[in-house]
Amino acid sequence: MPLLTSALGTWNLPHFHRWQDRGKNLRLPRTPLVGRRSRIATIGSCFATELAASMQRWRLLAEMHPASRFYNTRSIRQEMQRIFGTWEGYQREPMWRDRDGFVHPFKSRQAFATETELRAWSDSIDAAAAQLFRTADIIVITLGLIEAWRNPTTGNTFIQMPPPDVFERLSPEFYRLTVADMADDLNAIHSAIRSATQAEIVVTVSPIPLHATMTAKDVRVANAESKARIRAAVSEFVDAHPEVHYFPSFEMVSTAEALSDFMLEDGRHLHRYAVDYIMHQFLTCFAAPDVTPGKVDTSWLREPTKLAARADHRPSWARRIMSRLWSPVKKLRAMAAMR
Repeated sequence: MPLLTSALGTWNLPHFHRWQDRGKNLRLPRTPLVGRRSRIATIGSCFATELAASMQRWRLLAEMHPASRFYNTRSIRQEMQRIFGTWEGYQREPMWRDRDGFVHPFKSRQAFATETELRAWSDSIDAAAAQLFRTADIIVITLGLIEAWRNPTTGNTFIQMPPPDVFERLSPEFYRLTVADMADDLNAIHSAIRSATQAEIVVTVSPIPLHATMTAKDVRVANAESKARIRAAVSEFVDAHPEVHYFPSFEMVSTAEALSDFMLEDGRHLHRYAVDYIMHQFLTCFAAPDVTPGKVDTSWLREPTKLAARADHRPSWARRIMSRLWSPVKKLRAMAAMR
């Protein structure tokens, strides 16, 4: 049994991991879920799209939800309940008419000349999504943010902010999901999936920060609050459902020695090497015996600095003055050493 030693004494503990022992890769549990024939369905934020694309590069049978991106737990809850037959509010929501044509409030903003064409397209998307998730062996849910817009009349949550002209007519309600809201959503998502399938469920938090916040807060503060609330809700959800798996995408990026190692020039999105690295870690965690994670390039990722030299945080002018003051002393010491 591992021994934890400190100035207070020594303990025999089943598990512990010290900050000073962290490495380039996170310490991950090994649970063989993903085989070559495993059908994987992903739903969630833009990071869910990145994961699905990376899975396909690893030649896995993975596919993203065909409708669009679903950024928060409430919109994912609605969609899972629609797929598995328990979201009654779906049919009550009117279609949108904007300057480009008819647009669906719960799908990508593809405009159609008539509502009939829109509904025919929507029905085909719904059938494809139902087929994907009802037959999936593994469902990966990626959660991105807590800011949401909902219809004040129906209470339905939209997948994103309505277009400007629709926004003006509809006057949607802005809402930030609480930890309790998301815990309730996650339990409802779990129930919807379990009503029709025994697919393995993997939940992850997107490491991609907010593009913008609709609050008066600095976007960095709003992003920190968003990720903190999501992570708290997911932590309690996974504790309550031991058969649900958590994959730490968010932690891999947010606790990296240099966050910028993962990012494109925009400072938000991940470059392809970063996504493939995260996918490699996903397979290291979940690959079945018939899937070999292989090797992945990590030369771009810095190792943690365990014993960093003490940094000089003095202003440059102070360093220059101290250097001039110490210069004669250094010379005298050097002359004395040569005698």
